[in-house]
Amino acid sequence: MDLARGRLPEEPVEAAGELVGRARGRLGHGTAWTVVALAGATGSGKSSLFNALAGEELSPASVRRPTTGTAHACVWGEDSAEGLLDWLGVARVHRMGGGKTSPAGDSLDGLVLLDLPDHDSIRLEHRLEMSRLVELVDLMVWVLDPEKYADAALHDGFLRPLAAHSDVMVFALNQIDRLSELELMACLRDLEVLLKDDGLGPVPIVATSAVKGTGVDELRGRITARVAEKRAAVQRIEADLARAAGALAQVAGLDGKASSVGAKTQKRLVRGLGEAAGVPIITDAVAAGYRRDALGRVGWPVTRWLAGFRAHPLRRLGLQPGRTEGATSLPRPGRTQMATLQHALREVAEEASAGLPAPWPARIRGVVLGDTERLTDPLDQAIAAAELRTEGDPGWWGLFGLLQTVLLIAAVGGLVWLAVLFGFSYLRLPEPPTPEWRGFPIPTLMALGGVVGGTVLGLVGRGLARIGAGRRAARAEKVLTEGIQDVAETYILQPLTAELSSRMVLAESLRVVRGG
Repeated sequence: MDLARGRLPEEPVEAAGELVGRARGRLGHGTAWTVVALAGATGSGKSSLFNALAGEELSPASVRRPTTGTAHACVWGEDSAEGLLDWLGVARVHRMGGGKTSPAGDSLDGLVLLDLPDHDSIRLEHRLEMSRLVELVDLMVWVLDPEKYADAALHDGFLRPLAAHSDVMVFALNQIDRLSELELMACLRDLEVLLKDDGLGPVPIVATSAVKGTGVDELRGRITARVAEKRAAVQRIEADLARAAGALAQVAGLDGKASSVGAKTQKRLVRGLGEAAGVPIITDAVAAGYRRDALGRVGWPVTRWLAGFRAHPLRRLGLQPGRTEGATSLPRPGRTQMATLQHALREVAEEASAGLPAPWPARIRGVVLGDTERLTDPLDQAIAAAELRTEGDPGWWGLFGLLQTVLLIAAVGGLVWLAVLFGFSYLRLPEPPTPEWRGFPIPTLMALGGVVGGTVLGLVGRGLARIGAGRRAARAEKVLTEGIQDVAETYILQPLTAELSSRMVLAESLRVVRGG
């Protein structure tokens, strides 16, 4: 019931709940007493048979109209059965005392024999009382007569719904004194066929005549044997449970086997979650941040200081190194990202429920799709917890930075040297000797070489930074994907697995309860 509640239609689940309540109530009074009920139609001789079994005139009998309006009981035994009788709701009680035996010598102690109202009574309250008690008693003795044993009200209204209760039923074909031997044999054969058509297994059928006493001892013997076994209450509950489990199984959709979610579908799910979480935005920011930091170290020294004025892309997203916040500043996923995520979730649900009957596809869709807003905070927390920068600065940054510094010093030195030479020339002072290399003045080579070399080295550094940015972004995507996979497992795949597992456990539980 715990597995079925919320998954299966309410009506059979609540019916099973009522049955479990009845079972607990009955077992709460133990199995020392066996409650046997005589049920039958108007004029079947049920009350006469009750009196014959009791050995006293306790129940008024009539063939013309319903005589038994309320159930009454005959109790054999010294122990008190008050609690059980109160639970049954039976107030009219005949106490026979203990130590009584049947004519065959069988003890009657522990027997509670009920005479029920007629199941075809013209009084609605009589029929309701009879139906109520049929649900509660341990052993049902159906008293039939040669005229009404095939009554559709009996077979359709009671016997077919109770087809699982063969072990706790006995049939008494009463009033056989009105039949010839051939007629009796024909009635018994016909009754056996009808009961088989009702879905009942082999059940005892006793031919009786309350008027002449024929078959009464045999019927009493069958009853006392069941009383001695003290198993009828448990057998009745087992039959009730099997019937309830069958009703649940009919609507549980247990045919078909659930499919597993393939690796490709899981990858698409993680990709969809990643897009909704902003992984592409973050990896772009990681790449841009790497390029920014690289150019700040290896670019042309005259201009690279400008990079410091640009905010770090990860800082704008609340993902800067050393952060302490548990959330990011990423924008909420847009329609495109949500559409991609919804499509990935639907693929997971469809693949997991392929081949399953109702109600499981709808249940699985509800578990997988659900409210996608539930994923927003976990995804943001997974992104915030990701260690996007676990590596130090590359060694080539320092080398390029040193070379850029040397080239800058050379360029500045050359320019200063040329300025000094220009000053001497402008003031018409004797120029100091200028060293040359292969006909080119050293100051000029220093100035031009420093500027050109620094520019070329900056371009090379930019290209290398672009390559490194791609690698750093790929590593960041891997780290982020691991966090996204944890979210997918926790919030989608594990609940999905739990739902499919519940279906399997429900199927196994129903099989066990039904006696499989």
